[in-house]
Amino acid sequence: MAVTGIETYASYTNRYGDTQNAGNKTGRTYKNAHEYKNYLTQKYDCLRSRDYSVNINSSLLSKAMGDEKTKQWLEYNLSLIPESIEKLKAAQSARGCKVLSVTDTINGYDSITEEVLVTDEVDPGTEKARKELEERLEKRKAEKERDRGTAGKTACRKTGAGRTAI
Repeated sequence: MAVTGIETYASYTNRYGDTQNAGNKTGRTYKNAHEYKNYLTQKYDCLRSRDYSVNINSSLLSKAMGDEKTKQWLEYNLSLIPESIEKLKAAQSARGCKVLSVTDTINGYDSITEEVLVTDEVDPGTEKARKELEERLEKRKAEKERDRGTAGKTACRKTGAGRTAI
């Protein structure tokens, strides 16, 4: 999951290489992609989470059933998702944002999409929210007063043939 920067990506590739070299062969076989998905759901908390959703492409599941390299890659990335989302939430929180929803979609081998919906507004009713609202209202009021002052003054110019344009 190379979404958190170059340093994390480097550690990701190194750890994935270690996992790949370990040869995590279980020898277990599955009758169909649905059975394999059930196994993954039981094994990985990210597939049962209520805080975010993780979707796996069905063709990738089918491929992982028959290809050990794809299976290791998929399971390794499923194990990284909870940590990745916690880092994402912490980073957004540090910016003053609140994460509303996260959806990770594992499209295929080496293809993961993460959709994040955040809001940067503070919770209503807090002192900070009241101050921001007052500032916005004062700014709007000042803009209206400025617009009223220039609304009565229009610029006219001669366009030729005795016509005046505004």
